[in-house]
Amino acid sequence: MAQYKDYYKILGVSKNASEAEIKKAFKTAARKYHPDLQPDSKKAEMTEKFKDVNEAYEVLSDKKKRDIYDQVGSADYQNYARGGGTGGAYGGTRTQRGPNGSTYYYSSGGNPFGGGAGGFNFNGTGGFDASDFSDFFQSIFGGGFGGGNPFGGGRRKQSRAQDPYGYYGQDQTEQANLSLSLPSAYRGGLVNLTLPNGNSAQVKFPARITDGAKIKLKGLGSNGGDLYVNIKLAADPFYKVENNDIYYVADIMPWTAALGGQVSVPLPDATRITIKVPPQSRSGQKLKLSGKGLGKSGNFYVQLMINNPAHLTSKQKELFEKLQETAI
Repeated sequence: MAQYKDYYKILGVSKNASEAEIKKAFKTAARKYHPDLQPDSKKAEMTEKFKDVNEAYEVLSDKKKRDIYDQVGSADYQNYARGGGTGGAYGGTRTQRGPNGSTYYYSSGGNPFGGGAGGFNFNGTGGFDASDFSDFFQSIFGGGFGGGNPFGGGRRKQSRAQDPYGYYGQDQTEQANLSLSLPSAYRGGLVNLTLPNGNSAQVKFPARITDGAKIKLKGLGSNGGDLYVNIKLAADPFYKVENNDIYYVADIMPWTAALGGQVSVPLPDATRITIKVPPQSRSGQKLKLSGKGLGKSGNFYVQLMINNPAHLTSKQKELFEKLQETAI
């Protein structure tokens, strides 16, 4: 059985932390451990830490997951592990109240933590899917998307009151939400899905697909009708998305802002592009990269942020003092 993970400790927050505190801690930790910001010698180590941070945020930022994680607790999980992970008083079907009084169901099969159970939408933070997460995560939440299954695997048709995840629409039109990280949406690709009727399908989505886009799976609904997959973009710690535009903050040194120069900017698909910084640039100034956003109309904006060096050499200090003397 997998070892218990303390997600609160991983993010450095208390068990009573608010949603805002958790989000702030995640952004700080994600920047600290992001592999793209590490030297080659530390990339492997930081990648594992980055996965832990994303996994912790995936659970603590989702109220349903957080409630279940808190209910499990370290002691109950260790007791379950020592018992071999079988039997016990937790077997059978469990229910939990959802939003607006709705109810969702999952079967533990003797697993008090719902391992293998469906019904969880994976947010895709940081470009990972649930299969990248630990055995501990899988033992509680069953992966959701871990097997390429956003529908929860073999979910039977339910009434709308029993369907808080929006799998089924009105008028016999079936719908599902597929949550993608921004890097995945930007790259495009294939997703293996287990459909509500138990069949499997491979869905291809184009590069730079937009939030709210729909993919029609003809004839793949549970009753032979069409299934519409609604694309939802998860929040990203490094980029902001507004409409179809993407915004990125790039730090530049004061002399680059004053004299002009170049800055290397990472795009969401992990490629980099070098852009020119015009002389006399201001902090907060935006540079536009046309057509580099989402969809056909989206642009990519680089917002310049002047970042003074944390430590000055004696030569740099001398030059700044001379510059200060010339100030009007």
